[in-house]
Amino acid sequence: MKKVWEVIKKILIWIGTIFVAIFTVFFVKEQRDKVVSTCSTTSDDNEEINAKAAAKREEAIERISNADARSICESYGSVCDTITEGKERFRRRCKRTDN
Repeated sequence: MKKVWEVIKKILIWIGTIFVAIFTVFFVKEQRDKVVSTCSTTSDDNEEINAKAAAKREEAIERISNADARSICESYGSVCDTITEGKERFRRRCKRTDN
């Protein structure tokens, strides 16, 4: 009787393993389909996004072309420090040649 019970257990374990594998495959496929369906956009959405991006791009190009180069550079602190250091080095170099 023990051998019969062991054989039945082994058969049930194999059936359970196959059932879990099939369930896992279907579950993963269903989750993947949900992700794809929520992430996909229609062509109208893509056109709208592209139109907004083009408008922003044109606006940025216009702002950059109208801006003064010095004001853009001065907005970065390290640039101002570098310019000041360069002027100071130039002054020191000019003082050496005066002697």
